[in-house]
Amino acid sequence: MLQACGPHDARRHSVDDKEATKTLHVGDGEFTPVAPEVYEFDVSGLKVVQSWLAYRMKDPKGKKSSPLDEINLQKWPSEFNTELLELLWVLEETLAEYPAQAKLLAKIVKGKCFMADELPAVPDHMRKPPARKKQKSLFDSVENQEDE
Repeated sequence: MLQACGPHDARRHSVDDKEATKTLHVGDGEFTPVAPEVYEFDVSGLKVVQSWLAYRMKDPKGKKSSPLDEINLQKWPSEFNTELLELLWVLEETLAEYPAQAKLLAKIVKGKCFMADELPAVPDHMRKPPARKKQKSLFDSVENQEDE
């Protein structure tokens, strides 16, 4: 449920991990409920929500590779509310599936293993890379028009 997150100076973000509130604070706005597990969710060490937010703050984090990186939004657009909510929902559903994934993995690990020599042989024609079509250049159509 979105409580209040309108146009505001988005300089900071944090999550209130108290079981009672579970509130994600973004600038002056709040998203609730956001479980601490969702806020802390990471993929290979990258904290997904925190990274998403960091790139969208008034002073964004991340690599600066050109002067264009200095052009930043000064206010939080309403589209960010939708994007953040969708991200939170995806992560909630992902975490909800973890118990089923753990059971499936345990079942697979306990299952029968097979050896490589039990697999069928790969025919020679399947060992070759697929034939590639000649890719047209961006300028092919312009060159052909000039020749005509």
